[in-house]
Amino acid sequence: MSGNAATARPLGGFDATTAGIGSIVGAGVFIVFPAAVSADGGPLAIPLLIAAVVAYACGVAIFQISAALNEGQANYDDGGTRAARVILGPTAAFVTGWVFLCSRLAAAAVAALMLGTYLAPDYAVAVAVAAVALTAVLNLFGATRSDWVSRFIVAFVIAVLAFVAVVAFNSDLPGGNPKLATLPEPGFAGLLESSALLYFAFIGYGYLASLGPHVRSPARNIPLALPAAIAVVLGLYLVLGQSLLNFFGPASLAAEPAPLLVPAAELSGGVGTGVVLIAAAAAGLGALSALNAGCARIGAAMAAEGELPPLFGRKRSLLRGRPEIAWVGVAAGAVVVIALVLAFPLSTLLGVAAFTGLLYAGGTAVIAFTLHKRRWYTPRVLNVVGIAGSLLLALSLPLLDISLGLMAIVAGAVVRLTFRRGRNDAGSGTQH
Repeated sequence: MSGNAATARPLGGFDATTAGIGSIVGAGVFIVFPAAVSADGGPLAIPLLIAAVVAYACGVAIFQISAALNEGQANYDDGGTRAARVILGPTAAFVTGWVFLCSRLAAAAVAALMLGTYLAPDYAVAVAVAAVALTAVLNLFGATRSDWVSRFIVAFVIAVLAFVAVVAFNSDLPGGNPKLATLPEPGFAGLLESSALLYFAFIGYGYLASLGPHVRSPARNIPLALPAAIAVVLGLYLVLGQSLLNFFGPASLAAEPAPLLVPAAELSGGVGTGVVLIAAAAAGLGALSALNAGCARIGAAMAAEGELPPLFGRKRSLLRGRPEIAWVGVAAGAVVVIALVLAFPLSTLLGVAAFTGLLYAGGTAVIAFTLHKRRWYTPRVLNVVGIAGSLLLALSLPLLDISLGLMAIVAGAVVRLTFRRGRNDAGSGTQH
């Protein structure tokens, strides 16, 4: 979920793999395990494996789409809208872009509330709002970070996750912990819901899958880097999840809003707590910045295709010498994320983000299924796995989360119909 910007230099296979690992590991892993345990009642290995398989199948779909089209027709910055337009037409382009936009806005709200939950649990919403506003302002002024800074942040976050896993495996939960959640009986429905929530922690796979123009020999390197990156992240999540279960127990883990902090506090002098807070801040702010800028780019791309009002395509540079920014999209995205943070709790936003993310993933698998040209490692059965898996997981989420996600998608359809009707009316009026 980190959403790192694509590098200008061609990447080799190893660099592509590490970039993919960095794009997957982000803010979601800091808060997803309690929600997953609450849904399933305990074990995390099978839900994590299911989430990873669905992520891989849908990642292959994105790679297929990127490889099938000329450079410039499809890229990750526009959420695949141009690819959908070329392959399936304008309606599919709008639906693809809008669902992608909804999923990223919800993901940004999750990242913001994660940041607030870790840094100041009593003022989580206020901290989240401030973080969204800060990152939006920085984006408006064209603040960027270098590839080396991004790699350092990712390496630091992964090191902290490994550190927490080691500490949790070698520690016992302090006595007298009153936090206990009521867990459901294990079952197939809970297994699917847990997998859907854990899928959110893999959602950055799309960045790697669409890196074709930035990777040397992409037809060879990306099909190798994608499963390698997902496998490494899966291993990390399995170890971290099991260590947290070992430390807390299922009922306590399900009730802990910031699970990585408690084991880290075992180290004296607050060193462990400090490094976890720094890692949470780095992951949260990095995700917010990337998601806010990404949503603005998607809005600008959709405006250029006539799917959103031209206002969202307006760009300007607020500082001399800085790149032009789709400032309306940056500001509008921040306003929407703040509204989500103020209106809904973290658990609901996590479900909405997972639901819309899974719908987008399923949509990319549908587009890839229609392609005729394919390689031996992109069989149609893999697209079917992506379609069926993402749909099944999406529908396993709570009805409230599904309803809110569908309401957001319907709202987009209403906006598009109104905007297009107004444009058509204006066009017909000029002809008389």
